[in-house]
Amino acid sequence: MREFRPGEAIAPLELEISLPMMVAYAGATWDWHRYHYDLQFAREMGLPAPFVDGQMLGGLLARTVLRWAGPEAMLRRLWLRYRALLFPGETITCTGVVEEVRRQESSLLLLCRLEVRAGDGRAVVDQAGAEVEVPAP
Repeated sequence: MREFRPGEAIAPLELEISLPMMVAYAGATWDWHRYHYDLQFAREMGLPAPFVDGQMLGGLLARTVLRWAGPEAMLRRLWLRYRALLFPGETITCTGVVEEVRRQESSLLLLCRLEVRAGDGRAVVDQAGAEVEVPAP
């Protein structure tokens, strides 16, 4: 079993957001609003392109922290604040750090601070965090 320590960096997730990825997410969540996939509609709204559904960013943060914590990890709580729109073709990096490790009866509760930044450095999601439960060593 691995140990988790406050200050430990969470392995980052970097990926390019694509329109097919956005459409797949829309299908999985039944969120078919046109501003998430229709270029013409987005432009009529004054946007350069369709924009990413914010909940997709929450899913990517969950993926980041669970992939890092291991196969027995359970996401107990996730929160985030959206700061900027994100468009297809942009690259993001999801990062985080362990803030606190709380010992419970037979497990550890990891309190993690998370964020998403676009390739140009702007914060897309901040004031984000997760509580992740893992088996105690």
